[in-house]
Amino acid sequence: MNISRKPTILSPAPAPPASDGQPPDPILACGALLLRAPLRVTHAARKHFPAGWHTEDSVVVTHRLILIREGQPDYLVEGRRTRLRAGTALLVPAWCRREWTVSARGAGCTLLWCEFSSEPASLPPRPFFRTLTPGEQRIETAALNRIVADRNPSPPAAAARLRSEGELKASLARFFAGAETVPESAGVPPATSRRHPEIAAAVAWLETRFTQPDALDRFYARRLALSPNHFRLLFRAQTGGTVQQMLARLRLRKARYLVHETNLSMKEIAAASGFDDPLYFSQCYRRFWGTPPSADRLTTGMA
Repeated sequence: MNISRKPTILSPAPAPPASDGQPPDPILACGALLLRAPLRVTHAARKHFPAGWHTEDSVVVTHRLILIREGQPDYLVEGRRTRLRAGTALLVPAWCRREWTVSARGAGCTLLWCEFSSEPASLPPRPFFRTLTPGEQRIETAALNRIVADRNPSPPAAAARLRSEGELKASLARFFAGAETVPESAGVPPATSRRHPEIAAAVAWLETRFTQPDALDRFYARRLALSPNHFRLLFRAQTGGTVQQMLARLRLRKARYLVHETNLSMKEIAAASGFDDPLYFSQCYRRFWGTPPSADRLTTGMA
């Protein structure tokens, strides 16, 4: 997608207060964001992966809605590892790092999945999952099979693309109505892996203000309920890294989206991503993505 105008990058806005007085649900806010965005299905397939299959660590550039039909693959997304069972639906947001394996024992696993983009809307870099009942599995299997069918022949006709977007949005609405975030460590149930309120608030603050050049200074100027040392240790334990690392990850994901999907200059991309020094931005980009932004753009065929 090649556009010359400056895009509006959307992130999940705070959900409206619940009518029962409970705090807003950030997972439902992510679902609402996707349902309001134009979605474009880029690939859909059903495939069996043999025992011992391994996908190398890589960054996915589109969202993945995956249904585990058979088997139990081990999935690692942004440091969160979980063993997925048959009947589990998983959503991996675009620009997440992920790798997954199939146990060397057993008969392998069968996946049914759909890849899609949602520009200009973007999700936080965390995976979501939902365990489906047998009846729900039949519904989602049928929906994804219809999307797969509409992708053939390729490229699909306009009517098929419209049907695919409708099927996908209906699937996402059902998915987010009961979705959970993937626990950050294997074997930890979601109920016990929730973040400390101070850490959850810090992450939410960073996800909504990371494009501000002085975000780090402003972050540490906030009043914390925890001691600085306790906060630092707890933040690393519950997010897998430091505040600086999370801030850099948020900025560089947005930067890569702008490199791939717009004609903005590198100086404009640096500024839009929270970097006030284009040279420093280029250095950080190369360290994180393994290639300078100008070379990364050439791989997309863009000017």
